[in-house]
Amino acid sequence: MERRQPPNLPGIKKKLEPVGEGTYTFAVGLVTGVKGLRGDLKLKLKGNIDLIDKIKTVQIATADGARQIAHVRSFKTEQKLVLMSLKEFEDRTASEGIIGATLFTERSQLNALSEDEWWLDDLVGLTAFTVEGEELGKVSAVFGETSQLLEITKGEKSHLVPFVKALVPVVDIKAGRVEIVNLPGLFD
Repeated sequence: MERRQPPNLPGIKKKLEPVGEGTYTFAVGLVTGVKGLRGDLKLKLKGNIDLIDKIKTVQIATADGARQIAHVRSFKTEQKLVLMSLKEFEDRTASEGIIGATLFTERSQLNALSEDEWWLDDLVGLTAFTVEGEELGKVSAVFGETSQLLEITKGEKSHLVPFVKALVPVVDIKAGRVEIVNLPGLFD
């Protein structure tokens, strides 16, 4: 199964979003505005608020490629708003300069995941076995907006497996394995 990039069509420009650098790879959210004279940042979150409510530092990435590390003074919700205050941006005027920027943090600063949650990049590379113990290959990719398909690759062959508990009952990151119920036709 060969992966292809979508063609660049004339007249359509692909907008590139800023990405984090170094260890700052987890997208916290987009700065959409400023509230109050203290310059609290209004955020449109890119993830679950329960993961990021105790972060200490963020990397600010602007569309022009500029990067800056900032320290979180406060993080709170107010009605439907998510607000973050940064020590390096002490007033509204300073904060207005980063509207449109994306904030990133380090994975080590995030709260722990619940028992049946995994990071997508931790799944890639795991060895896939049947529940009977037969090796099927490696998890080479995770597809779908909600990560609902695992690509299992062995040699030149790839198979897509729905990533649901009924078909993938065991995910053991520490042991480096997933176990898959081998239904007839799934790996033919």
